[in-house]
Amino acid sequence: MTAAARKAFEEAVALENAGNLDRALVSYLKAQELSPDDTEIAYRTASALLQTGYLDEAQSQLRRIVFAEPDHLNARASLGNCQLLLGDMANARQNFADVLAQAPDNRNALYGLASVLLKEDKPEEASVPARRLVELLPDTPAVLSLFADTQARIDQKAAAIAAYRKALKADPDYGPALIGLSQTLLLRKRFDEVIELTIRASERAPADPLPLDLLSDALAGKGALEDAREAALAALKLSPRSIQTHVRLSSIARKFGDHGAALKHALAAHDLDKSAKEPLNALGAALAALKYSNQARSVLTAMSRGDGLEPAIRELVEGLVVAERKSPEASSVSSPATSATEEPSSDNPDDAAKIAQEKEIKQVIQHQESLEPVTSKKILATDADQLPNVLGLRRQDRS
Repeated sequence: MTAAARKAFEEAVALENAGNLDRALVSYLKAQELSPDDTEIAYRTASALLQTGYLDEAQSQLRRIVFAEPDHLNARASLGNCQLLLGDMANARQNFADVLAQAPDNRNALYGLASVLLKEDKPEEASVPARRLVELLPDTPAVLSLFADTQARIDQKAAAIAAYRKALKADPDYGPALIGLSQTLLLRKRFDEVIELTIRASERAPADPLPLDLLSDALAGKGALEDAREAALAALKLSPRSIQTHVRLSSIARKFGDHGAALKHALAAHDLDKSAKEPLNALGAALAALKYSNQARSVLTAMSRGDGLEPAIRELVEGLVVAERKSPEASSVSSPATSATEEPSSDNPDDAAKIAQEKEIKQVIQHQESLEPVTSKKILATDADQLPNVLGLRRQDRS
């Protein structure tokens, strides 16, 4: 390393230690230009590129280091991290495994391997390196949260909750622990705790829609539909192409009796992903609630076959959305189609298929209800006014 290169390198290290990574990267690149064959400079430069989001550049540089020095374990582990972030799971897993074969307690590789295995939906395998990492770093929020994620996925909810809480004790604002604990407690219907946690998570990361989606689920679980819709709409504003948020809003709107909005959000979700079943499920439930049982059956049949939405059904739905917007009271008017509770047509009274389809429609509605359980089908305006406006957003009351 030349004197000029060392000066630039030491300046880069000082800037990185001070938290000024962007300026440090500039100095690292300058040092590398002055001493292109220095492995230490090359590795620290690649690490800075990785941390600042220049993943392709970091990967290219790390590959050169590993090719020249196969036993450079830090570079190989960093290469695995880079590949993990780029979605190259197979190569990331292999690099982490290679590092652990030589250094079984390499923390970077343990964390990376557990993360890859979780993404590959192998939580039991992921729990092994995650557990070892907890033994090495027992008070680190990121490590505890990763371990908790593995436990939640193998149905060890008590262990997951304990690990998430320990992570939050170390760092009360650690986002992954707030989200992970919220998701786990939501499954246990501990709605008040989820509301408190997701509000904290949303305040910490206001651009992230996930805390708002979870908050909406918890509020709906308590029966606070107006607040649940408010939270879901705020999430949708952050992520307009979220299929799950559109489906959630469709379900909430249907419980309100706002069938136009229920149809609109279900159709929007379907248009975002025509292969997804949840939007068609929501669309069928909304049509059934409007007593368009024949059309609801058609939607559910198409869903079971993997077909798309029929043009005639789309035209009907679009027309109903417009009609419901113009005339909210129209939702209480029966359509000319057969109602969802009506018996099969008299000209074919023993048609078992029709009877089964009618039952399927009812099951769809019941399934939608179970996804977001509420204490009442619809909250009266006087009750809704007493609910806390948890988001601090002004309600658009329709009274």
